[in-house]
Amino acid sequence: MGRLHHSGEGAKSDPPDLTDTTSLEVKFREFGEAASEFVRTVSAENGVAYRGDPATVRYNLGVMKKVFGKWSMEILMATYSMKSLGFGDLRHLLNGISSRVLSKKLKELEELGLLERSVIGSRPPKVRYTLSERGEVLAKLGEPVILYLRRSME
Repeated sequence: MGRLHHSGEGAKSDPPDLTDTTSLEVKFREFGEAASEFVRTVSAENGVAYRGDPATVRYNLGVMKKVFGKWSMEILMATYSMKSLGFGDLRHLLNGISSRVLSKKLKELEELGLLERSVIGSRPPKVRYTLSERGEVLAKLGEPVILYLRRSME
């Protein structure tokens, strides 16, 4: 996939070559199968219905609506990419979001344990948002999905 460049301060990765569609498709299919097997195993170990249960479907849809609802993924991916962002930074990056909606979404994501809010004691006080450990895991789980989708859009 991407090649690493070694320069004085650290390694930097080129964007992956997404033109070899045959081998990439095979890799993504294998990854998808491994991920599905992981879900089946963890679900069975924890007594969670995997598929076919209407109550599980409704619950999963509720989770998805909350986490993947309008602006939530944008906030999480921007924070993941930039490591730490202030309210104004987020508002500028997410062109079109109102202050009220951004504030509400940040609070929801913080309550879900995906974002952490830090107040910096300057004058005036500044607020920074970073992903929590749980948010980092979610963002990393999303990376292969984004890579897969990017492949089909280039």
